[in-house]
Amino acid sequence: MVNLHKMKRKTLIFVALCILGFSSREIQAIPYKTIPIYNMGRSMPHEYNKIELHGELATLVGPNAIEAGASDDAIYIGFNQSFGNVNISIFNSMGGIVYNTVVNTDVQHVVIIPFANVASGSYIVELSNANGYADGDFDHD
Repeated sequence: MVNLHKMKRKTLIFVALCILGFSSREIQAIPYKTIPIYNMGRSMPHEYNKIELHGELATLVGPNAIEAGASDDAIYIGFNQSFGNVNISIFNSMGGIVYNTVVNTDVQHVVIIPFANVASGSYIVELSNANGYADGDFDHD
């Protein structure tokens, strides 16, 4: 069965990227540094507001297999199980990509993405691998 939410979202992102490609505005990736923490089962620090994730990766394995949160200056993604290589992308409200990386969750269980110097607005974080995807939206002030 085709996941209509996923198709609509990807179509919207594609259209937005096409529109942005014809404009003179440039989208710049934010600087980032990933911080490995090697203990499984770690819970999200209290200073982050939870990002509700939806999709196969968020629900297939278990309710807390992936935790995501946003604070004033960073995005937190914690993998409480191994998912192999996971692509992490963050999109702005216009569908422009502001961050993208691939993480090997066999060795890196926590990713912290600096987000202090990013414009205020609504964003979507998307996690994907060969087994599916999960995404959630958050506001950045």
